[in-house]
Amino acid sequence: MDDFLQTVALLRARYQRPAGFNLFSVLRSSSDEVRLHSRFLAFLLDPKATHNQGTALLNLLLKRLGIQNFYLENSIVEVEYRNIDILVRNQSKQAVIIENKIYARDQDEQLWTYHQRIQAEGYDKIWTTYLTLDGSEPSKESRKSLSVKLISYEAEIIAWLKDCVPLIAREPGVRESVFQYIELLQKLTSSDQGEIYMSKLKEQILLGENLFVIADINHAFKSILADLQLDIWERMVAYQTTQYAQLGKPEISATKEAVSAYYKKAKNSKFIGLTFPFTFMKGGVYIELNHRLYVGYYCDGVQFPEDRERLLMLGREFTLTSRKSSNLFWRFSKFNVNLNAPSNEDLALLRDPNMRESIAVSLIDDAHDLWQRAHERFT
Repeated sequence: MDDFLQTVALLRARYQRPAGFNLFSVLRSSSDEVRLHSRFLAFLLDPKATHNQGTALLNLLLKRLGIQNFYLENSIVEVEYRNIDILVRNQSKQAVIIENKIYARDQDEQLWTYHQRIQAEGYDKIWTTYLTLDGSEPSKESRKSLSVKLISYEAEIIAWLKDCVPLIAREPGVRESVFQYIELLQKLTSSDQGEIYMSKLKEQILLGENLFVIADINHAFKSILADLQLDIWERMVAYQTTQYAQLGKPEISATKEAVSAYYKKAKNSKFIGLTFPFTFMKGGVYIELNHRLYVGYYCDGVQFPEDRERLLMLGREFTLTSRKSSNLFWRFSKFNVNLNAPSNEDLALLRDPNMRESIAVSLIDDAHDLWQRAHERFT
């Protein structure tokens, strides 16, 4: 076993190249759904864009997604049309809705509402698609009874981009942009290991009893991730109890069992965390997990519309969110670690107990800040 691990370490040191310069990472957060991913994808799909390929790139994606008989001539591609991330439509009253989710969570009836909006405009053939890193399903509350086609960056989008390369080979700016975008997506989906390294690694795994050992290691790895995540939640509770008792005792859904279910990909295992209900109005502050940790306000708008509107207006005072947005304020942790499919950088942070403490402290500080803003305003 020691020889096997030593061999793997040597292979990694020899063949796994470090990440190089990537313009997308420099200009935008890699998880910026609208201003990075949606805009770049829409650029490639748009027949009128300066990639000079007309409808060819759009046609490649539609074929890969199994969308047939879509009339490509005079197609229009728009970003954020009536809050739809990407909308592709034509004069034949056909439309493709692409809802792009990197880490953001679904809103109630979101996909259903988008479909209804486009249908009300007279489109009689609508394909509603849901794009995520790994092909995850939307929530039942978002889709309702709507049929939704699942797309993943890891499978369909990276493969489509590679299909595009021969067509854009003579457009150096576009070609290099696509290459760098593929690298960014491979990093986001933890599929950025070099081909030679992976080939050599697979050879080693197939030797002797190594394959069975790897199965045990994979199970242990998930268990370790669960332990590290649970440690962060426990540190949050301990820090809040000593530093911000005024928040009250939290409602805890991030239990040991829930964290374990998360890594087993059990149904409805996302969105676990801590909730701090207000004592001075309805709603409260939460810290939640949807692959990455974030903090925000919550309030049931159906039961308590006035309190929700108050929190909505408060959030708009300290965020750049559009005035048209109906979402209550939320933001990611400044330690933007992917707890579902951690990169090497994420793993280096997670194994350090001081860093786990920093993550916990930062999130509780953020939650207290939101709580304090509401308390000062509404009491």
